[in-house]
Amino acid sequence: MNLLFLGLLPLVASQSVSDLYVDNAPSSPRPYIVPHYANSHAVTIGSQLYRFTVTGPSSDYAFTLMSTNAPYSGSLGVLPHIHRKHYENFFNFKGRFQLWAQYGEDEQQARLLTQGDYGSVPRNTTHTFQILDPDTEMVGVISPGGFEDLFYSLGTNYTSATNTPYVPQATNDSSASGPDPDGISGLESFDVYAQLSFEPRRDIANGSAPSDKGWHTDSASLGKPGKPYFIANNYGPKYLNSKHGAYQIVQPLVTSSQAQDTNFTLSTVIMSRQRASSSAPTWTAAGAIAFEVLEGSVQIQIGNYPAARLEMGDVAFVPPSVSYRYWTEGSYAKFLSVNAGRDGLDQRLIQAGKDWAYPTFPRY
Repeated sequence: MNLLFLGLLPLVASQSVSDLYVDNAPSSPRPYIVPHYANSHAVTIGSQLYRFTVTGPSSDYAFTLMSTNAPYSGSLGVLPHIHRKHYENFFNFKGRFQLWAQYGEDEQQARLLTQGDYGSVPRNTTHTFQILDPDTEMVGVISPGGFEDLFYSLGTNYTSATNTPYVPQATNDSSASGPDPDGISGLESFDVYAQLSFEPRRDIANGSAPSDKGWHTDSASLGKPGKPYFIANNYGPKYLNSKHGAYQIVQPLVTSSQAQDTNFTLSTVIMSRQRASSSAPTWTAAGAIAFEVLEGSVQIQIGNYPAARLEMGDVAFVPPSVSYRYWTEGSYAKFLSVNAGRDGLDQRLIQAGKDWAYPTFPRY
């Protein structure tokens, strides 16, 4: 009888940290790490380069995690549309982009997103975006997973020996990168329903339309379930957890209340250095989790693999019921936490924490 196969003996001797690193998200759930700008299932559509670090198959269809790198464009990045099954989330990793969102007959909302800003686009919300800076990266979280099939259908497979963020363009004013009006009308099988009568408002003042929403000036609360909302970087609710040998500041972007039956949560987490007198705890969860480093670096140990160091933009994926530990050896780190289910890492940190008013941790 093979005890190793049955999982009755540890696998440490046969596993190395290099085994975690992949160029493409795998076809079924397993622990893995995708470095920033790896060619993971990458496709180009016009001037936009899409990479899929967590896919439907790699997460057992819990969620998709993707990045969009593109230059400035004078046109919309995609024609206006809604999704009936998928909840889409836009996070600004770098650069600037505008995001428009409207639910039903509610007033149309628009924001200019800079680094760390977030926009929530629940199902049945008309939305579109426009890239505004020469080197912009949008991080997308879509639940349930599998939405990348749309991009595979529309795009051209892409690889790069240099891992350049996107393909340099001869002009900095590329045209709309999605399908034309006739093309988008044929994408309903991918849960894309054209809303071609939608007119994006252009009366944006101080980064917001309507202009009285206090974008980057007032604290924001999470939105009502089923309605779009926006959270400026570090202006949303915050919770301080000091239970595990380091300070962690959790800033929820989507809780189970907003996600409803799409069954995921989304937060950013800021960390202080792990105290020398303590070690990071071991976590497990019934749902998968993905980490994407936003600032600094994060050490992560998954299952019996040795610890790996994640740099900015790197993504680590942990399947359900697999143990993991994480910490930072630097003085400050920040990561995006994507959690399947209602009781993921972010929610557990919040429940054991307290309300906090700052994006920095205490002095002592």
